[in-house]
Amino acid sequence: MTWRDEVRGLREQGFDVLDWLSAVQQPDGTVMITACFLRADQPGDGRLLTEPAPVESIADLYPSAQWHERETAEMFEVDFPGHPDPRPLLLPADQRGALRKQTPLPARLQTWPGAVDPAKPRRTQEPPGTPWP
Repeated sequence: MTWRDEVRGLREQGFDVLDWLSAVQQPDGTVMITACFLRADQPGDGRLLTEPAPVESIADLYPSAQWHERETAEMFEVDFPGHPDPRPLLLPADQRGALRKQTPLPARLQTWPGAVDPAKPRRTQEPPGTPWP
């Protein structure tokens, strides 16, 4: 059974809300697409589907999937064949795959120039009631 068949089956069972769709990269490099589906009449009843990428687009079954698929395609460098609008959503085209584990992160000094590192506090916090030195 394909990804689309599983999603279509959930749609026929009354799961009419796509809550979210994203991806996660496994340690072996495989990208898994994960989606959560809900029922509008029973919000506590949800189903989770996971499938290795690439998977076919489900934007025709759930119109809200268009944004989720575009973001996931861009951040994890995967494709959703059949997507109606595969343009980049957030990043320039040359920065595709920003959340993949093999993508290098910029150095902190390039991101935060200056002598003060914003990750470190500028002064230590003393417990309340501590007298001044």
